[in-house]
Amino acid sequence: MTDNTPGTRQARLAARLDRLRIRHLRFLEMIEAHGSLSGAAAQFALSQPAATKMLQELELVFGAKLVARTTRGATLTPAGQLALGRLRVALNALTAAMEAINTAPPVPVVRLGILPLVGVVALPMLLAKLTARPDCPHLVIQESTVGGLLGLLDRGELDCVIGRVGSSLEAGISREMRVTPLWEERLSIACALDHPVARKRKIELSDLREYDWVITPRGAHTRTLFEMPFLDAGVVPPQPKIESFSFHTNLCMVASSDLLTLAPESAVRHYARLGMVRQVRHDAWFAPGRTVFVTRDDTADSPGVVAVCQGLADLMQDAKFREGATADLPAGPSSRNRGR
Repeated sequence: MTDNTPGTRQARLAARLDRLRIRHLRFLEMIEAHGSLSGAAAQFALSQPAATKMLQELELVFGAKLVARTTRGATLTPAGQLALGRLRVALNALTAAMEAINTAPPVPVVRLGILPLVGVVALPMLLAKLTARPDCPHLVIQESTVGGLLGLLDRGELDCVIGRVGSSLEAGISREMRVTPLWEERLSIACALDHPVARKRKIELSDLREYDWVITPRGAHTRTLFEMPFLDAGVVPPQPKIESFSFHTNLCMVASSDLLTLAPESAVRHYARLGMVRQVRHDAWFAPGRTVFVTRDDTADSPGVVAVCQGLADLMQDAKFREGATADLPAGPSSRNRGR
């Protein structure tokens, strides 16, 4: 009778994994990139028989057919795509571990993804909190869109993300990620200093359709929040004259044109203090954006990520931050696992 207890199955799996080497992990990635076994073999200076043997070893370990070979080349099977996704996470984890160890003295390396809006007020204040800690990690910061950041996090190329998540983007958060609510921030309309709107004491929602706009493209969370009050009022939203993802770029364009834009209030205030734009007086038509901290399950409890999370918790209690960058803050951060 075959012993199929959990301990025995785990031992068998460990024995199969012991057959793998680092280049086994990269081999499947090369097959996908080059579309052929020979192209992948060339990257490793392998003969065709050696490449075939490496693929057989991989498929033996995974217990599934990973590559479909045809006269036109080779493509990954659904099992191969799933295996490659996990192997990429493993490779990125190895890279992060090497970066951390090679620093002198060794300190935790945290690959942090942020939306550009975080860099205006929140990130500088967060860095001040972190550098005051004895366990301050080495940060590698990358900016992108919410979708881009979640993709990098899912592939293990980032350890954590500070960004906004709306209902349309929550599908990008996998069950292997943890979400910690942080703060909510209002959206505000900005215009040039000499724009006619800047002189108005009060402006109606319907008036906004008379002006030209630079707004984020469709699919962006800010665009959805922009259009929502018009649709709720039964009015067609203004069609933007320019579409641009970067609110920094949008605010700079507004400063020297007759365009209006919608951006996080902290960014609008920042550019207003620089004397570039003016914040338009208007009712609270636009729902605030929810900023969250997203981590991978496998890195959430690492010292560096824990330090960043604690730094964010300290930031949330900072009165200056609460007054200058946020609206209707939650009582404090609390983690949850999506789908659990």
